[in-house]
Amino acid sequence: MLHTFSFITLGCKVNQYDTQAIREQLLRYGMVEVSPEQPADVCIVNTCTVTAAGDAKSRKYIRRMATRNPDSTIVVTGCSVDADADASLAARLRRQVETQNLLLVPNDEKINIPRLLGLSTDGFGATPTEDTWSSGISSFEGHTRAFIKIEDGCDNFCSYCIVPYVRGRIRSRPVESIVAEARRLVDSGYREIVLTGIHLGAWGRDTSGELADVVENLDSVKGIRRLRLSSLEALEATDRLIELAAGGLLCPHFHLPLQSGSDAVLRLMNRNYTAREFVEIVQRIKNRIRRPAITTDVLVGFPGETDAHFRETEAVCREAGFSRTHIFPYSERAGTAAAKMPGKVQASVITARKNSLAAVARETALAYKRQFIGETVEVMVETAADDSDDAGGYTERYMQVEFPAVAELRRGEIVRVKVQRVTSAKAYGLTVDS
Repeated sequence: MLHTFSFITLGCKVNQYDTQAIREQLLRYGMVEVSPEQPADVCIVNTCTVTAAGDAKSRKYIRRMATRNPDSTIVVTGCSVDADADASLAARLRRQVETQNLLLVPNDEKINIPRLLGLSTDGFGATPTEDTWSSGISSFEGHTRAFIKIEDGCDNFCSYCIVPYVRGRIRSRPVESIVAEARRLVDSGYREIVLTGIHLGAWGRDTSGELADVVENLDSVKGIRRLRLSSLEALEATDRLIELAAGGLLCPHFHLPLQSGSDAVLRLMNRNYTAREFVEIVQRIKNRIRRPAITTDVLVGFPGETDAHFRETEAVCREAGFSRTHIFPYSERAGTAAAKMPGKVQASVITARKNSLAAVARETALAYKRQFIGETVEVMVETAADDSDDAGGYTERYMQVEFPAVAELRRGEIVRVKVQRVTSAKAYGLTVDS
């Protein structure tokens, strides 16, 4: 009889959400979660395949869990399973952990993990009262903010990305289900809700809706202090969404992946905007919202990227004035169009470009944070007095703030902090009375 389970989750926020949904299912069957460091009857690895390195890391954790739990059931799920439709992953894993009871579960079968494990309520536990997968979650283990997955799948097929092949086409979740989940999460004590998905801005394309509909409906949920969007394609930052942020219904923070500031490289990437269009959207947001945070992702060293192309990217990053820039060196992913492209960039050149862009990123981040010196900001506490001598958290503009810990502070609480100094990474200040 299965009594205990453990999780290792790799990759994106959607994977973290999926893990929470599976967790709540297993708990409803009467099972008990333990740490991945402890023995468990069932060890679940929710994998990531967005890069070759992600695949390798997933396999490493699978082997580690199998070695530590030689008599357990090892459940492998997530995108690595879907990426190996020819069952090559299964063959490799069975060679590596051949004594294991190995169960491979594709993304669209995650809902069935309890049944696939042969779980029964005879003799222990309570029968689940509802379908956790379709109705949502009621908590978000280990987080001060809760994520709600409102969409799955992607139709973009960027040339460097394997995700559309492993997550499938766009599938939007009904508004009513999203609102009900938000109410449960608020009732559980969460004050910040983050809407997420594989292609978040595509919500509603399959149902004749648009993302702003979800945001407006969530206004009926009392108790949400902050509502944030995880990531949007630039062209999906519609006037409606910008107005909702300007009016305070959404956090004044937009994560808009740039990927490249070169039109030539953007075409190779199969991105559907130009660098100038991207900058104009950023400016439109800045014209309507006071000091919005614009964060981004940039991919350096894409096949065919020249020094001139890279200088264009640096120029766009400076012009956009990003408050935070995530820089990713290009990594070839088998199965994508980019893997077959000529013009591969040498690893040493990619590293040099990454370092150069990191300097630009620090410059724009510092310039953004300097605007808040001397001002009082609201910070949601993520590290409190029991964690270290300092406390810290994030503002609604996703600026990290650190301040001396106060004993009575708790994680998830929102406090007022006067900013005294800043670095490119974070701001520092002192708490002030409400």
